[in-house]
Amino acid sequence: MFGFLGGLNLQIIAMVAAVAISFGAGWATNGWRLNGQITREHLAQQQAIQKKETENQIHVDAIRRNKDEQIATINSKLFDAIDELRKRKSRPATLPTNGQSGTGATLYSEDAIFLIREAARADIIRTALQACYLQYDQVTRTTE
Repeated sequence: MFGFLGGLNLQIIAMVAAVAISFGAGWATNGWRLNGQITREHLAQQQAIQKKETENQIHVDAIRRNKDEQIATINSKLFDAIDELRKRKSRPATLPTNGQSGTGATLYSEDAIFLIREAARADIIRTALQACYLQYDQVTRTTE
């Protein structure tokens, strides 16, 4: 009596195992296909990201070169101006009180050099800020 049920249970177990194995094999095959598809999509995304990074870097390098050229021009003009301003007379120990030293044309050498350096420093900061804005705009424009 139990032999019949034991054989039946064994057949049911064997059929369930066969179905599970075939289902598992199909799932594994589809899973590998799916994994391959995901890998190809991931690779395509990575390539697109690298392309954007390369393009951004090219633009950023161009902006940086332009900024460096502008700063070099500012420094060149500064050195030329300082050479000319050194030809002016130096500030005396006592300053005249008649207001003669108050105009740009009559500034003493030290004062004129100080002012021209401050103007150059402001121009360099302005140039660097403009380059920063351009870089930010370039990067945000390509990520949208």
